[in-house]
Amino acid sequence: MSVPSRDRPGPTDATRWDVQALRAFAVLAVVVYHLWPNRLPGGFVGVDVFFVISGYLITGHLLREQLRTGRIGLAGFWTRRVKRLLPGAFTTLTATGIAVLVVVPSSLWGQYGRELIASAVSLQNWQLASDSVDYLASDNRPSPFQHFWSLSVEEQFYIGLPVLLLLLGTALRRTRWADPVRTARVLLGAVVVASLVWCVVETRTAPGIAYFSTATRAWEFALGGLVATVPLVERDTVRARLVRTGGTWLGVVGLLAAVLVITPATPFPGTAALLPVLSAALVVTAGARSGLAAFGRRQPVAFLGRTSYALYLWHWPAVVLLPVVLGHPLGTTSKVAVLVGSVVLAAVTTRFVEEPVRSAAWTARLRPRRVALLGLVATVAVVALGAGTLTALRVQQVQAAAFTERLAAGDVDCFGAAARIGSDDPCVNPRLADVRVPAPAAVAGDDVNRPACWSNRTADFNVCSLGPTTGYRKHLLAVGDSHSNALLSAYRVIAEREHWRIDVAGHIGCYFTTAVQEAPSQAYTDSCQGWKQAARTWVSDHADDLDAVVVTHATTKSPVVVPAGSTDEETVVQGLVGAWRSATDAGVPVIAVRDNPVARDDVVACLAQMQGPTTGACDLPRDQALAAFDGSAEAVRQVGDRARYVDLTEWTCTATVCPAVIGGVLSHRDPTHLTATFATTLAPYLGSELRSALASLDR
Repeated sequence: MSVPSRDRPGPTDATRWDVQALRAFAVLAVVVYHLWPNRLPGGFVGVDVFFVISGYLITGHLLREQLRTGRIGLAGFWTRRVKRLLPGAFTTLTATGIAVLVVVPSSLWGQYGRELIASAVSLQNWQLASDSVDYLASDNRPSPFQHFWSLSVEEQFYIGLPVLLLLLGTALRRTRWADPVRTARVLLGAVVVASLVWCVVETRTAPGIAYFSTATRAWEFALGGLVATVPLVERDTVRARLVRTGGTWLGVVGLLAAVLVITPATPFPGTAALLPVLSAALVVTAGARSGLAAFGRRQPVAFLGRTSYALYLWHWPAVVLLPVVLGHPLGTTSKVAVLVGSVVLAAVTTRFVEEPVRSAAWTARLRPRRVALLGLVATVAVVALGAGTLTALRVQQVQAAAFTERLAAGDVDCFGAAARIGSDDPCVNPRLADVRVPAPAAVAGDDVNRPACWSNRTADFNVCSLGPTTGYRKHLLAVGDSHSNALLSAYRVIAEREHWRIDVAGHIGCYFTTAVQEAPSQAYTDSCQGWKQAARTWVSDHADDLDAVVVTHATTKSPVVVPAGSTDEETVVQGLVGAWRSATDAGVPVIAVRDNPVARDDVVACLAQMQGPTTGACDLPRDQALAAFDGSAEAVRQVGDRARYVDLTEWTCTATVCPAVIGGVLSHRDPTHLTATFATTLAPYLGSELRSALASLDR
């Protein structure tokens, strides 16, 4: 079995300088990728290198103890991990959490607060995995805590590995596999096989989860752990030197290839992760007495290796928060400043926080129980900071909701769409000059969509009914993706005022078309295709009672798969025509509502920083807001007399811009979805358009 050096500060004869060089490479790859992604497209694989190193070092620690004492002291092991990891992590979390409250718009506090708490309790990877499959969270901005996902995976590994080694060692105690090294090989080998297979499958079916999941990353740690059970090539013979040199530099070449060949477009981790992981494992196996070890002794490399953990912690908050402070994206100068500042902070944190706590005499005297208590207190303090952020946000949301409700119930002139901004005679109410509701801090929750009207990655055709269920004058089905369901509050008002029954059915990222839509996984595609078939069946089954199908679809997401010989626009139109004709052939006409304009990517953050009277600072030019191809107008023309087209742009845009605030109401809750409040104010105008369309269809 190899004997990796102890993880402690300062150079010693036992230090694995090749591993220090590997750490320096990994952290530089990640930092450069985050600052200059086009220069190093695969730099994010540095995280995978860290996983291999961690698996190698931790497995070595555990096996040395087991061989020496015949047992694994869980309390002592976890105490060392707490002293090694928590001081730097909690220092960064606390400083970043305070910075969020000071410089970040309150509209982002909800997301950032949740991620701060998840990071503090080592569950950030699962928080991000959850957000990756949550359509409503798909527009989340990168948070300054996002990089803690990899530390969460590591800490989960540190909890699970020693427990599994103990359990398996107990189970194999009276067998020929009772030797600790053999036991480790059995366990780690099984983890490598099972986790790698699952990693490949999950990357194809649910890539968002696969990237952050502990189950899909465990094989990387386990492979590093297997290396710790393999004797190092330490003999000083010509053959041994050739093996060390060849193996080490082959691994180095593999790592260099990985950061250049792998890109963010590469399905990852999947099979692509084999290149950096195997290369790192090869370096760790053969590098102890190689030229890489000599390179790792050089002061700049040794310094980066020693401070790599702190550098990883500090650089990402700076990448995320500095543009907020500056008010513009990072330029070359500010990127260099982030790099230099992060290195300085890393050096200070390593020298005055991490190393004193890890190696000071007073910490060495602490019993595991006392260390656990201190760790718990620190965790609670950081969680309280995140909870305080969420509490402050909740107070603002309640106040904003009450104010919005008072305005909406007060019959305020020119409120929302009633401003008629696209007409020749717009309505202007000076009382609304500095009104912006819902408040940016609360706007993300200004959505009345509910599960009864919504299919989330399933083929189930969930339908909710608005208005009367009997004795209604008209019966409509409103069907589409989230942009259709964003109008649900308008449909509710219309149904009540017109005495209509309006059934609403939506699917995440999926609308009424026969075209195949691009999706992040095959399971997503299958659920969408199944839902669309169920929609056509539902329309056919209810044709005798339906007066029209109202269709809306997002033009900004879920692009269609374009067959050979066709264009994107042709495919969009033909998909719409095919689905709509399945309705018109059953005797049900179609009313197509053009998609709403988009807003700026940072529209909510922009509005959160606005003070005083509303200005056009957060608006988007009309040609950009309506740039995406909708296809509905052309599809209506091709379907013919049994289809009608409704365009609400007059109430959302002027001749030149599409404002972020219309009649005192925030038009968007994110870059693409209307707020429920604004949709409600659209009800009279959407209702009028639907009445006109139905009247013309009845003639």
